[in-house]
Parts: sequence; C-alpha cells; structure tokens
Amino acid sequence: TIILLVLLFPALAFSQATERTQFNMEIPSGSLTLKKAQQIALSAAPSIKQATAHIEAAKAVVDQTRSALKPNLSANLGFHYQDSTIQPDWAPEVRVSDSFHIASAGVSTNWLLFDGFATRARVAAAKHQVEASEQTRNEVRRILAEAVASAFYQAQLAVESMLIAQQNQIFNRTLEDEADKRWQAGTIPEAEKLNFSVRALRAETDYLTANQSFKLVTTILAELLALDTAKLPAELYPVASKENVSEQTIPTYQTEFTYAVEHRPDLQSTEASIAAMQAEKKGLKRNYLPKLFFNAGLDYNKLTELSTVDQEEHDAYAGLNLAWDIYKGGKRSAQIKSMEQNIRALSNNRQQQLLAIQSSIHQAIFTAEATQAMYQRQQQSLVLTAKIRTHTEKAYRAGVANLTRLNEAQTDLVRAAGAEAASRINYLLALQQLEAASGRILEN
Repeated sequence: TIILLVLLFPALAFSQATERTQFNMEIPSGSLTLKKAQQIALSAAPSIKQATAHIEAAKAVVDQTRSALKPNLSANLGFHYQDSTIQPDWAPEVRVSDSFHIASAGVSTNWLLFDGFATRARVAAAKHQVEASEQTRNEVRRILAEAVASAFYQAQLAVESMLIAQQNQIFNRTLEDEADKRWQAGTIPEAEKLNFSVRALRAETDYLTANQSFKLVTTILAELLALDTAKLPAELYPVASKENVSEQTIPTYQTEFTYAVEHRPDLQSTEASIAAMQAEKKGLKRNYLPKLFFNAGLDYNKLTELSTVDQEEHDAYAGLNLAWDIYKGGKRSAQIKSMEQNIRALSNNRQQQLLAIQSSIHQAIFTAEATQAMYQRQQQSLVLTAKIRTHTEKAYRAGVANLTRLNEAQTDLVRAAGAEAASRINYLLALQQLEAASGRILEN
C-alpha cells in the first residue's frame, strides 16, 4: 500500500497543479494625463508651499529694511512716587527731605536723513534675496515636475507590460483549449497541450510582476501629488500610452543651452544671490560716510504734593544730529573682505552650475536620440514579428509548423511588444528630462 501511494502521489499532485484557475487580469486605466499630474503636484506639494513661505519671509525683510528710511515716532507716559533726601555739599548743615508724585508724558521722533545711501543699498540687497527665493521655488517646481514625469511614465510602462502579459495569456489559453480537444481526440501528445498551460501561467506571473511595479510606482506618484492617503485612486490612474511619438522632435543643444542660461531657476537664484551680496557690499562701503538725523520731541512733567509748591515743566526741542564713525577697529574693512570672498564663492558656484547644465543637456539629448532610434527600429520589428507569429500560428493550426516554432514566434512577439513599449515610453521620458535640464518644463 505504501509503495502504491508513493507511486501515485506525483501523479495526483501534478493533476491538481494543472487544473485551470480563473485569473482576473484587469488593466488599470484612468484619466490622469502628465500635464494634469504636474499641475496637481505643483499646486499641492508641501515643498512648494514651504518655498512660498520663504518668499513671503524675504518680502517682509524688504519692508523691515525699508523702515529705516522712515521717521520713527515714540510716545511715553508715566506716573510714580518719589521720596528724596538732599544734603548739598556747599551747606552740610542743611538737609532737605520731601516726597511727591511725578506724572510725565512725552512724544519724540527720530528720522535718518542721510547715511550715505547705505540703507538703500540694503533694501536693494533684500529685493534681490526675494528674487533668489522666488527662483528657488521655481527650482523646486522644476525638480518636482521632472519627478512626476518619471513616475508617470514608469506607471504607463507597467500598464503596457500588464497588457502584453494579458494578450500573451489569452493567446496561450486559446491554443490550450484547442490543444485539449486535439489531445482528447488523440491527435497530439499531452505534453503539447501542457506547453500552452505552462506558457499561460508564465504570462500570468509576468502580469503579477508588472502589477506589483504599477502599485509601487503609483504610490510614489500619489506622494508627489500630495494626496492625503498617499494612495492613487482609480480615477487618477494614468491614461493609456497612445501618444504618437513620431511627431516629437529633439531640439538642438545650442537652443536648449541658450534657453537654460536665461531660464534655469537654480542658475537665476545664484545670480540673484550674487546681486544681493554686491548690493550689501556697496552698503558696507557707504558706512564710512557720516549719518545725519533729525530729532524732535515734546515732554511734559508735573510734580505734585511737594512740601513747597507743585511744579509743571514743558520742554520742546528740534534739531539735527551728525554722527560719524571715523574708526571702528577694522570691523568695516573685514566685513567688506568677507563679502567679497562670499561673492567669489558664489561666482565659482555659478560656473559649476553652468558646467552641470551643459552636461545634463548633452546627456538628455544623447539619450533622446538613442531612444528615438531604438523606438523606430523596435516599431518596425514589432510589425514584422507580429506578421511572423500570425503566419506561424496558421501554419501550426494547419499542421505544417511544429510547436517549437510557434513557441519561438510567440516569445519573439512578446519580447518585441515589450521592447517597443519600453523604447516609446523611454523616448517620451528622455524628452521630459531634456526639458527639465533646460528649464523648459516649467513653460506650461
């Protein structure tokens, strides 16, 4: 009995493994376009809002700096009790003690009339910092738009892989049904029927792998879109990839580099920071000049409950005050030297940015040209491979071609379809990366 069970167990297990199970190969599809995805991300991302807050803070600094050019107005009001004892040196035998109340009020103004235009230079520096903050926000937007494009196209590529797996599964299941009838009729061996079952299961595995990639990349896309649940709803799944890439052209290097020099946000931010430091340096140099102030005020004091008689005092004054810091221990010259070195460092950083931009544009163009050429060939290859598979399938059904040749033709078609989809989407992604490298991605 034991020997009989051992001999029957593999056959029983195999018969259970070959039973067909229903498998749902749903292809996810929504209405989200790349442009819409980028718009959602740029309007809702916390990083954009954070950069916007920095801009508002920089604008507030401009107002703070500009306030030095306006008059300052102060008012005071006080009331206190005072107990005094006076013994003058010229009359040591005299000692006067008294307690009284003092009520005081006053108003004063102080206005900087001239400081060598140092304050105006600091205002200009603050304005350049606002521009630098705005360009920093644009740089965040540029990087975010590129990240959204990458996730979007990866999601489309995963969908294409699922679609290819689905078509491959349908093809093998159809032939499996036909082969089952022929096997039951005794015209083909069982192994030939099982061949299609194995290949259908392999297609389903390919679908599961692509579906896993789709779920992972849509989670990343949901994060970029700043969705509350960090999960992409079905209505926001990317649209099917049907874009006609043959109409897409690759711009020249000189066109993109010229555009980048004028529009790349990180480069513009550095230039604004350099301009801010130059204006601040000008302000430091003007600190060598004298400062002219206008002062005016009105004071009122009333002393009550004196032992003699109550007193009232009224004071009004107005005048000009000139202050000139002739020597401050070398502090100003050290500040100017420090600012000059910071400007030099930023200038070198700008040069490094230019080199990086040139390199990224070259790389993006090379990638776009390569993927375009590959797509054109993969497209032709897919058309020819589909014809070959069709002819081979007809020949197999007619009994002219063997199973091995049909398997080869179907495998070639699956590979060609995957390569065509990958090259097409990679070409679109390369164009987006080129637009990101030049900064043109923010145009729309």
